Amino acid sequence: MIHPHIPHYFSHHVNREVKEVYWSAAFFNLALTLTFIFEPIFLYKLGYGLGQILIFYAFVYFWYSVLIFGGARVTSLIGYKHAMFLGSVFYVLYWLTLYQIGSYASLFYFAPVLLAIQKSLFWPAYDAEVAISSQKSQRGREVAVLFSTIELVTIVGPLLGGAISYFYGFQALFLVGSILMLFSVYPLFRSKEVYTRHKFHFRNFIKVFRRYPLNFLGYWGYAEDLMIMTLWPVFMFLTVSSVFHVGTIATFASIIATVIMLYLGKLTDRLSKVELVQVGALVYGLTWVFRFLAKGFWPVLTFDALTRTGKGFLNVPMISLTYDLAGSEGSEHAIAYSVFYEFSLAIGKVLTALSGIVILALTGNVFWVFAFVGILTMFYGLLRK
Repeated sequence: MIHPHIPHYFSHHVNREVKEVYWSAAFFNLALTLTFIFEPIFLYKLGYGLGQILIFYAFVYFWYSVLIFGGARVTSLIGYKHAMFLGSVFYVLYWLTLYQIGSYASLFYFAPVLLAIQKSLFWPAYDAEVAISSQKSQRGREVAVLFSTIELVTIVGPLLGGAISYFYGFQALFLVGSILMLFSVYPLFRSKEVYTRHKFHFRNFIKVFRRYPLNFLGYWGYAEDLMIMTLWPVFMFLTVSSVFHVGTIATFASIIATVIMLYLGKLTDRLSKVELVQVGALVYGLTWVFRFLAKGFWPVLTFDALTRTGKGFLNVPMISLTYDLAGSEGSEHAIAYSVFYEFSLAIGKVLTALSGIVILALTGNVFWVFAFVGILTMFYGLLRK
C-alpha cells in the first residue's frame, strides 16, 4: 500500500521544459557514468601517473575558466538547447581524441581543450535553463528528482561501463557513450527552443562577482568533484584491481544515495538551504579527511557510499540555492550567475589540481591530497543568498 505522504517527496505540476531536462539529464548522465570514472583509469593504464592525471584536468579547468565567457556569448545567440546540443557534440569529439592519446601523445594536451569547449557550451546553458524553468516554491524537490534521476542511471552506468570496458575494451566503451551522448539532446527538442532574447555582458558577470564574493570561494568546494573525476577512481582501481569491480562498487553506492536525495528535496523546500549546505559541507568534508581508512574492498565500498550520500546531502540544497540565485532576476542575470558559478568552480578545481600535484610531489601519499580536498569541500559552507 502506498501511503498518502509519499508523493509529496516528488515535485508536482512540473512544466514541460523541466520534464525535458529530466529526460535529457537521464541519457546524458548515463553516457557520463558509463565513462567518467574510467577516463582517469584509461590514462593510468596508458602509463600516466597520478600527478600527470591531475595536470590533464588542470588543463581542462584552466581552459574552461578562459572559454566560458565565449561559450556564454554563443549560448545567448543560439539558445540554451542548441548550446547544449553543440556541447554534446564536443563531448564525443573529446572521447575520440582521448582514445587516440595512446597513439599520439601530443593529444594529451589537446583533449582538455575539447572538454573545456564542451563545458563552456553545455553547463552555463543547462544551469540557466533549469534556473529559469523550475518553480521556486518546489525547486528543492525538482532538483532532488533531477539528482535522483541522475543517481538512478548512475546505478546502471558504472556497472555497465565496467562490464563493457572489461569484456570489450575502452574503444567500445567510448563508442557506446558517444551514441548515448548524442541521443541525450533529443528530449530537449521535442518542443521548440523558447528563451528570452538576451546577450551575455561581462559587466553583469562582474556585478554578480561583487555581489556574492563569498560564493566565489564557496564554489571551491567542488574540489571534491575533481577528486571523484580523477584520483578516487584510480585509487579504487588500484585497490580492487578490476574495472568491473570499480563499476560494481559505484553501482551499490549509488543505490543508497538515490533514496536519500528524494527525502532531502522535501527537506530543502522546508528548511534553510544555507544551513543545510553548512551542515552538509562539514559532514561531507570529513569523509574526505578520513579517507586514509579506505584500505581494502569493503572500506572502499563504504567510503564510495559515503561520498555519494554526502554529495547528495550537500548538492540538493546547494544546487537549489544556486538556481534560486540564478533565477531571481530574469534571463540576463541567470546566464551571468551561471557563468559566475561555473567560473568559480573551475578556478577552484585548477587550484585543487595544482595543489594536489605539489602534495604528491612532496609526500608521495594520495591520502594527504584527499585530506586537503576535505578542507576545501568545507568551503561550500561559505555560500550565501
